[in-house]
Amino acid sequence: MPIRRTVTSAAVTLTVAAGLLAVPATAQAQSRTEVAPLGQTCGVAPSTGSLSCWNTAPTSVRSSPYTTDSWQVDVLRTTWSWFGCYTIGEFHGGGTKTWYGTVGDDTGQWGFVPASAVSTSWAFDLNPGNYGMRHC
Repeated sequence: MPIRRTVTSAAVTLTVAAGLLAVPATAQAQSRTEVAPLGQTCGVAPSTGSLSCWNTAPTSVRSSPYTTDSWQVDVLRTTWSWFGCYTIGEFHGGGTKTWYGTVGDDTGQWGFVPASAVSTSWAFDLNPGNYGMRHC
């Protein structure tokens, strides 16, 4: 049995490693409550320019990319989410003015979350368009 278990583990590791660099084109159509594959990293889908990534939860989804001049329209409760585009708004704790457009988990409302709530790098947040993400 130990040999079989090792072979199975190696096959799973190889399968997971093969999927680390690409986000499936169907990511934008998948359920927001879907759990990310084991070992999945953030990535932009080339066909849509959308981002799938880890995020802090709960996170307020705002009506516009501002904390002080917008309403909370929904909440992200999942920690793996889809972000359809990015825009520039109010400076936030992440050190940039980048906000990501997404759909909330409670009522399905479209809105924006600050880049500080998404597990992207500071370099990515400075200009997501350089990485293929669509501007709102």
